[in-house]
Amino acid sequence: MKAITFDFWGTLMTAGKDYAEKVVPMRYEIMLRASDEAGVPAGEAEVRDAWNQATAKFNDSWNAGVFMSLEERVAYAFKLLGLRYDQELVAQTARLLSEAARDANVITLPGVSQAIPELARHYKLAIVSDTSVSGGDVLRHYLDRAGLLPYFSAFSFSDETGVVKPNKLAFAAALAGLGVEPAAALHVGDIPRTDIGGAFNAGYPYAVLYTGHKERPGDPPPSAKINDHRQLLELLKTIEAA
Repeated sequence: MKAITFDFWGTLMTAGKDYAEKVVPMRYEIMLRASDEAGVPAGEAEVRDAWNQATAKFNDSWNAGVFMSLEERVAYAFKLLGLRYDQELVAQTARLLSEAARDANVITLPGVSQAIPELARHYKLAIVSDTSVSGGDVLRHYLDRAGLLPYFSAFSFSDETGVVKPNKLAFAAALAGLGVEPAAALHVGDIPRTDIGGAFNAGYPYAVLYTGHKERPGDPPPSAKINDHRQLLELLKTIEAA
C-alpha cells in the first residue's frame, strides 16, 4: 500500500451548524445583483425558485454520473429568470457564488486532525472529491485553514477535472499526481455509490466507508467501515500484515 485517497465533503470535513444560515442568503444576494446587472431585475422569490431548479438539474446530472459545471448551473438559472446569456457575467457570478463560502464555518470530522499527519508519514495522500458550488480552490482553503493542506500531494476536484465519481478518471487524476498505480491505493469516502463503487471500478483493492450516509440496497459493500479516522491506523496495519 503506497497511497490513500480521500473524499472531502462528509468524509474529512463538513459544514458547521451555521454554514447554511450565512452562506445561502449571500448566494441569493449574488444572484439578485446579477439579475440587476443584466438589466432584468428579479425578486427574491424568483431567484430562489430559479436557483432551486438549477440545483435540481445539477443533482440529476451528478446522480447520472455526468459533470455539470457551476457556470452551466448559473446559466440555467439565468435562462429561467429570462436573462440574456452573457458569458462574462455568468463566469463572474459563478466565481462569486463559490467564494461566498470561503470564510464559512467548516469543521473536521472525528479523528481527521490526528490521523492525517500520522498517515502522511507512511503513505502519499490525495483528495478525490466532487464539488457543488464551492470549487477546489475553496476546499483547498478549508484544508489549509485546518492545517491539513501540506499533507496532501495531489487533488482531483470535479470542477477542475470535468468528471465526477464514480468515473474512474476522477480517481486516475489523483493517482497520476501521486505517481501510484490503483493496485497500491486505498480510498476513503462516505457515499457507497460514488466512493466505494468508484474506487473499485478504478482498480483499487480497498475502499473504506466513512459512516455518515445510509447504505442503500444494491450499493457495493466496502472493504471496511470506520466512524473515526484514527481507526484507519489499525486497519492499515491489518492490511499490511495480510
